[in-house]
Amino acid sequence: MTPTNIEQLVATVPHESVASPPPMSLADGVIPPTNRWYSALAFNDQANPVFATPLSFSPTGDGFAFGLPRVAVTPDVIAGPANLEFGVGIHGATARPLVSRADPVSVELAYFDQAGKRIARVTLAAGWPVVGVTADAATSLIIPGGFAEQSPAAGGTSLPPEPALITGDINGIEYGALVTGGVFTGGTIDLQPGGTAQFFATPDGSSAQKFAAELGEPVTSVNLEVASNDETATTQLTYNNPGEGTVLAVPASRSEDMECSLGSYATINGVVEVCAGHQSTWEVAAVAPATELDLSDVSEAQREAITTALKEDLAETGTLPADSYFGGKALYRVAMLAMVADALDEPDLRASFLDIVMPALTTWTDPEGCAERDVRCFVYDDAMRGVVGKEASFGADQFNDHHFHYGYFLNAAAVAVGLQPSLEEDIAPVMDLLAADLGSGAGSDSFPELRTFDPFAGHSWASGTSPFADGNNQESSSEAVLAWNGLASWARVRDDDALEATATWMLSAEADAAVRGWVRPDLSDFPEYSHPVVALEWGGKREYSTWFSAEPSAMLGIQLIPMAPMATYLTPPDDKARDIALASLDEAAAGGYSVGFGDYLLMYLALAGPEDAATAWDTAVALDSELIDDGNSRAYMLAWIAST
Repeated sequence: MTPTNIEQLVATVPHESVASPPPMSLADGVIPPTNRWYSALAFNDQANPVFATPLSFSPTGDGFAFGLPRVAVTPDVIAGPANLEFGVGIHGATARPLVSRADPVSVELAYFDQAGKRIARVTLAAGWPVVGVTADAATSLIIPGGFAEQSPAAGGTSLPPEPALITGDINGIEYGALVTGGVFTGGTIDLQPGGTAQFFATPDGSSAQKFAAELGEPVTSVNLEVASNDETATTQLTYNNPGEGTVLAVPASRSEDMECSLGSYATINGVVEVCAGHQSTWEVAAVAPATELDLSDVSEAQREAITTALKEDLAETGTLPADSYFGGKALYRVAMLAMVADALDEPDLRASFLDIVMPALTTWTDPEGCAERDVRCFVYDDAMRGVVGKEASFGADQFNDHHFHYGYFLNAAAVAVGLQPSLEEDIAPVMDLLAADLGSGAGSDSFPELRTFDPFAGHSWASGTSPFADGNNQESSSEAVLAWNGLASWARVRDDDALEATATWMLSAEADAAVRGWVRPDLSDFPEYSHPVVALEWGGKREYSTWFSAEPSAMLGIQLIPMAPMATYLTPPDDKARDIALASLDEAAAGGYSVGFGDYLLMYLALAGPEDAATAWDTAVALDSELIDDGNSRAYMLAWIAST
């Protein structure tokens, strides 16, 4: 979709702020950057800390504070809370800074004096272990005592534009600042217009001098380029600075072709290596979007059991929910039942399920629906620049969880149109709007670029405004994967090759992150942590906890829901991975599978091997229907297990 097409689509639905917009600290022309690691800088009455791997940062009344988090581990939490021990005052700055530029990886804050004149800009970027300050007017930065100039000479004799390196110790961590176009004198850095100061924590195993020698000029933005094919999905981040030379902090899996001799930092996700360079490129295994199960090889007994379950599921399907999460989830459930009926060549059952899902989709996608009713419809929020479903749930009107919600709608729509192509014309305008809300590229004035997806982290963030001391967060890694599967599948329906390619890249990256970070994480750096899975990832911690349940089955189950056809990305590739998968299932279902999310746990078990799949089938056939999730069904559960 081009920006022009998007603007036309936005005009087709009612415009309304379903919830009162939060206080915003945005410069003119900046689209509200929801669902970012840095969203707390832009929203709410008071800025909360943000986590720009590897540093933590927060604005203060007259400047900012930052620091290197210290990682501590307990049996249930891997914590790296905000460390704001290095305070920097910006002389003349008043009130809270404004977000003046933003992209999916980096953000710029503008500081103003009492007269409204911009005096300095601060840049942060995930993977750039620096807080960069650029003076727009002559100003002074006030830093803690105990710092001394290391070059060119002690005593504060540096003159612009010669760089000066300043270092000092705070609570056992060596911090530094590389200053160009300024003079350091006893706790104050006086910057001329255009002068810069780049603040950092010295990496383990390195020195401030070695780090600063590679630093170059401050990063001004981060450019994203992506590609995907049948084998791999590639991400390339270019950290733009005038000299094309800086320092990056990257996971070891991304450092193979980089010059990484500048030490390392400990983070809640493991050690990151510090490398000289301005570009980071890495690949993950490609995951192909899929909305169908291959049931051509199921046995007669399995076919009979699935068909019987289809009839029972049809009889149990009542009025579909009206809110934007459970409503979409129910549409997805019925669409997948129609798909299973089609795969088993059961035309009457197929038609019966389509008779439910098609009018429901048509109702939800009526462009003028919200002019006539308060549920089962979508509006455009001019203040927050996005689409909101009514009735909103789980804070979707505050831009929480849009990818979780809209992923169900997009998958259901792709399946339904695949079975009944005539449906496309009726539902396309609003479905295209949902796709734009999640997958718009740069250049749209109506939506932020890739709203929830963080290219550096390789996964999404769920909170719209991130009003938390631990940063943004994501719980359901699997529903995030589902979102990009739905986006790619809908793009294919619409013959939108560019969107399909972008969505397939996000699908592949999110699936890789889901396994690597949540489902089967490498926890060797954290032996004190006592679980095989991580249930909730924050900017400042990883924990064995969910928003909604303390049950062990929920910790794993929320990483599996809804086990869509492409969920084979969860298949253990080797014996070690299988052992981790079985250990997580033992923890989640220690007393058997008659637990919450037991249906999804059985579907995950089926991926462990043929014998495990046979066990999963036998148990699933007899599983109490009350334990089957409202986004799942017995027929789909059985069909999924039979297809593995």
